[in-house]
Formats: sequence, C-alpha cells, structure tokens
Amino acid sequence: MKKLLSFFAVVVILGLLTFAFLPGLIDQTQSKNAAKNVLENVIEQNYEKAFESIYYFDRESDVEPTISYEEAKKEWIQRVTDLRDEGVYLVDFKQLQVRLDDTYPKGTVDLVIMENGKESIKEDVSLWFARGDEKWKLGMLNYYHDEKEEEWEKALSGNFN
Repeated sequence: MKKLLSFFAVVVILGLLTFAFLPGLIDQTQSKNAAKNVLENVIEQNYEKAFESIYYFDRESDVEPTISYEEAKKEWIQRVTDLRDEGVYLVDFKQLQVRLDDTYPKGTVDLVIMENGKESIKEDVSLWFARGDEKWKLGMLNYYHDEKEEEWEKALSGNFN
C-alpha cells in the first residue's frame, strides 16, 4: 500500500510539473519554429510558405485586420520580391533564440543581409510574435541599430499599416 501511495504521489507531482511547464514550452517551441520557417523560406524564396508563419495586421496588432489573408499574402510577397529586386535580401540567419517573458514569447536573431552587393550582419534583431490561427506566428522584426526603420524590416513584417 505504501508503494502504491508513493507511486501515486510521484505521478501527481509529475502531472503538476507537466501542467505548469508544458504550455510555456509549447509556446516557446512554436514561436521559434515560426521564426525559423519564415527565415528559411525567405532565404529559399519560398514566399508563400514563409507567409504561413507571418502574423499580419493592418490596424492595431490585437484587432482583427480589415485586409484579407489572400490580399495580405499577395502584398507581403510583393514587398519581399521588390526588395530582392532592389538588391536587398536575406542570405542567412544565426543565433535564433526565443524565450518567454511573462508567458509571452520574445526572440532575437542575427541576420546576414545582402545590401547592394555587400553582406552585412544585423545583430540582435528583435522578434515579436502574436497568436494567429490558434498558434504563434512572427509579426515583426525590429533592428534597433538606427532610429529609422530599415526597408527589410518593413518588407518582412506582418504590419500593413
């Protein structure tokens, strides 16, 4: 009987630990996978596949967008394609990290970007995530190096304001 109670106590403790930490682990993993999906597919020029992991918005980020999914996808792909035609495109990424900040995923990544024939490294690019279609998606990339937003930030963002 004592062994059964001990076993039951261990199961209850493991269940509580799982209940406490599993949702955060799922959110963190899902967010990191969304960022990875966007970045890898943009590098490979699979823009439609990349857009599947983009959280798009045209007003406030927590308000239902007025632009349709298909319109947003078409415009986003055009932005990324136009930027590539101008000689600015993503070559690689490194140091992709996602952590939870008060149960909300936040991330950073180092991007290798080709700009007019020269590679440049954008370190510690901030990643902002939001929930869309019941899963975490990448909404914005912010590079706080300059005061003005760079064109690649606008193109890769899900912001349609």
